[in-house]
This record gives sequence, structure tokens and C-alpha cells, in this order.
Amino acid sequence: MADVYPRATDDTGAQTRVESMVCEYQSKLARYLRRMVGDAEVALDLTQDVFLAAFRMLKADPQRELNAGWLYRAATNGAISFLRRRKIVRMLPLDRDVERSEWRIDERSAASVDLQAALQKLPPEQAAAVLLTSYAGYSSQEAAAMMGITADAVRQRVCRAMRVLRSVMNEGNER
Repeated sequence: MADVYPRATDDTGAQTRVESMVCEYQSKLARYLRRMVGDAEVALDLTQDVFLAAFRMLKADPQRELNAGWLYRAATNGAISFLRRRKIVRMLPLDRDVERSEWRIDERSAASVDLQAALQKLPPEQAAAVLLTSYAGYSSQEAAAMMGITADAVRQRVCRAMRVLRSVMNEGNER
């Protein structure tokens, strides 16, 4: 990941660095997180949390280098934490039709909606591996660095996830 932002020397520098990261990565991270958690509003909240964490980190250590990998790792960890909390505390489902009106056109297709539902059936760690490598376009090595595991572990998670996704998608097509 070559996109490392210049180091800050004060709070203004930290704010400037985070603002430039927000401009470049806000929509990418929000889409990634929406696919991971299945809820646009939660994805926006998690995206905001990532940038707030980046600002706090830069404020505490202006010399720290932050890059896209750090942002995606923070986003993935936030999403996994959210998904774990959601399993503990079940909430009433929201009206998904309202949410879909805000999706990009390529995300509104029946196949995309089916894929989103299938992704929700995966363990969060497998969903993260699939989304980082297939949707966000990172290599197994890059995804491994973001997730704090080996590249082989990423490939294994993707392989297992793809088997489940194929099975779930085939079930949906047979109905």
C-alpha cells in the first residue's frame, strides 16, 4: 500500500491528514462495511468510527504513518465487533426496501441482494476475507496483514466462504 499520508506535526496536521483520508476512502469503506454488516446506517457509523480512531491516533502520535491497510483493518475489526454484539442483542429488522433505495444501481439487482443475504450467513471472519479480496480488490497478502493472520489463512477462509456462498445461492435459485 503506497498511499501513506504525510506525517503531521500538530492537531491541525492530524485533522488535515484525516480529512484527506476521508475524501479518498469514505465511500469505499462505507460500501465495504455495508456489505459486511448488511445495514447502510450502521456502515456509515462504523466508517465514522474508523476516521475518528485515525484522528485520535494521529493526535496522540503525529509521526505515525497511516495507510489504506490500517483503515480497512480498523473497519474490519469494527464490523466484526458489531456483528458479535448483534448476535448477543437481537434487534428488530429494519425495512430493507427503504435501505435499498440508497444503494448504487449495481447493488440493487436481485443477484446482488441475494449475495448480500448469503454473505450474512457467513462467519464474520470469512465474510471479511471474501470482501477484502473479492470486493475491495486486495491480495491475500494484503488482506492477511489487515486481518492479522497469514495469507494461507485468508485463502482458506475465502475457500470455505465460497463453498457456503455457492450452496446458499444455489438453494435460492432452486426455489
